[in-house]
Amino acid sequence: MPGKPPVLSIRWIFTGAAIALTSVSVIGVGGLAERDARKALARELRTRLLLESRNLALTSSRALVSEFPELMLTPILSEVRDERPELAFAVVVDHAGIIRGHADARRIGEEFALPSNLKAEGHAVELGDREMFATSGALLVAATPVRQPGGERIGTALVAMRKAYLDGLIDENRHKQIMLMAALLVTGIVASTVLVSLLLRPIGALREGLERIGRGDLETPVRLTGGTELTRLAETMNEMSTRLRDAQVERAEKERLAHDVELAREIQSSLLPSGDLKVDRFLIEGAHQAAAEVGGDFYDIFPLADGRVALAIADVSGKGLAGCLVTSMLAALLRAFREDVTSPKALLVRLEENLRDSLRPGTFITMFYAILNPRTGSLKFASAGHSPLVVWRAATGSVEWYRTSGIPIGAVRTGAFAKTLRDRTVRLRAGDLALQYTDGINEAFDVTGEHQFGFDRLEATAVAAAPRGCRAVLDAIRADVRRWSGDHPPHDDETLLVVGPAQPAAPPREPGAAEAVLARARRQGSHLRLRADLKALEDLRAWMRLCPGLGALCAREVAVAEVGLYEACANIVEHGYGEDSSRGFDLWWIPEAADGSKASGIFVLADQGRAFRPDGPPNVDLRDPAVRRRGRGLGLEIIHGAMSRVSYHPDTPAGNVTILGFDPAKIRVEEVTHG
Repeated sequence: MPGKPPVLSIRWIFTGAAIALTSVSVIGVGGLAERDARKALARELRTRLLLESRNLALTSSRALVSEFPELMLTPILSEVRDERPELAFAVVVDHAGIIRGHADARRIGEEFALPSNLKAEGHAVELGDREMFATSGALLVAATPVRQPGGERIGTALVAMRKAYLDGLIDENRHKQIMLMAALLVTGIVASTVLVSLLLRPIGALREGLERIGRGDLETPVRLTGGTELTRLAETMNEMSTRLRDAQVERAEKERLAHDVELAREIQSSLLPSGDLKVDRFLIEGAHQAAAEVGGDFYDIFPLADGRVALAIADVSGKGLAGCLVTSMLAALLRAFREDVTSPKALLVRLEENLRDSLRPGTFITMFYAILNPRTGSLKFASAGHSPLVVWRAATGSVEWYRTSGIPIGAVRTGAFAKTLRDRTVRLRAGDLALQYTDGINEAFDVTGEHQFGFDRLEATAVAAAPRGCRAVLDAIRADVRRWSGDHPPHDDETLLVVGPAQPAAPPREPGAAEAVLARARRQGSHLRLRADLKALEDLRAWMRLCPGLGALCAREVAVAEVGLYEACANIVEHGYGEDSSRGFDLWWIPEAADGSKASGIFVLADQGRAFRPDGPPNVDLRDPAVRRRGRGLGLEIIHGAMSRVSYHPDTPAGNVTILGFDPAKIRVEEVTHG
């Protein structure tokens, strides 16, 4: 395993950066200060040199007009030479350039000559009229005219300074500056190192704390004092450690809870039947979906020793683990008592006696228990506050509802439970189907959360699917509830239990009935030929006014008949022919009374388009605003609402035949007009 790369201490990085910054700052500032000081010193010496020449010129103005000027000037210049050894010379000449004043008396009377390499420095200092400031390789020379009181120039005073003196002063000043900068630099480096070390000392503790956290030690805190950001960082690290520790505990608890929930789900799944049960001519099937991981719904199917079959479905108030625990107790008691008690009422009473003291206040169970005699079709049942039993009669297509007056198990603890129960018996004939469910089905909310699925929709779905058997009913109800609820998860557990024929009968269809009605329409009916074009359907209203009996209807009834007929024709145009206007179909009206005295009868449609095979009547309430807001897709609902009966006969020898019965006394005028 490769070793870790070397770690460069952040303390040394910051210390080096501080030293470098301090050095650059001190050297830069010192260099600028030394340059400015050198310039200032040079300017000061030049100014002093010019002042010397001016003073000498002022002193010489009276001496030059005297008969012997050297007598006055020589002592003055000798004194200047003694006091200012840095001066190369100081001399006074007359207007002809003859020396009249010099520290060396022997030079008096000589002609004075400036160095040949002298160059003027007009910008070094501010000069007066005819003043001069010049420099050569070794000298700085200042010259000032000597004037009489009237202003006439009578000579010149010249003073020269050696450059070596100026350079010596500058070097001396530079040395002092360098010493000062060195002292400041050393002081700054030491101070920066100490300060950075003090400020960054907590980093070691922070690093050790992070390493401890990385090793999993979340108990040892990082202890720092002071009010810097590093102290705040240490506090944040300690808070993070605490939260990580709490998160670990919470995660472990969640994992334990998830394991418990999974175990409870497995236990609950083991309590439910593993499949359907066929006995004689009956098939019994169930379906269950929990709203949470586990739920409070329960159902069971089991044969009894005498050949009968027991059915149970229950709903515990609440869901989740609490409901699952109660259903487990219920299932265990049910399996313990089911062979000993032959009456559904007696079994429910015995369950209540054993459960009521174990249920918490506010917890109750609704339960339906039935015993089926497969030889006779007798279904004996009792219900403890459970949903009504639904029975569909195959012979008539009608539905019977069996409601209960019993109260739920555990709802009251006064012993009144048994008095509210009674055994009831319903006989299931050939093809009949019985449906039981929990309230998670009928109380399922739509996408708006305002409307429930309801008993009417449950009945309509069951009736439409009942001819196809138990599995079709289960699948249809679950599918309709899912469509009703949209993408929302179920708010309550959903359980279904169905008893029906083991072999569902083929859908009843009278052989040749559609052909007979069509033949009658061709002989007796009022006929209209329509193109497969939606615009052609505008002729319906004028044609209906000419049909016997329809002209006597009120405007509202005519509108209902027209809406239903239009939707039926539009379905043929759009779905049967795909709006191919080159094709057409036929429409007839056959009044019920031969003389047309009654406004009832049948509409007959015949087409050669794509066949339409509905599963059953629609499951939609047109009075529901949410349904009306959907807009399209309501054609079948409108047809069934406008017509008293509707039947489809696809693929007959004459094509597809649709028969629409119309009776103003039976149609749902309010629902259709509101829709």
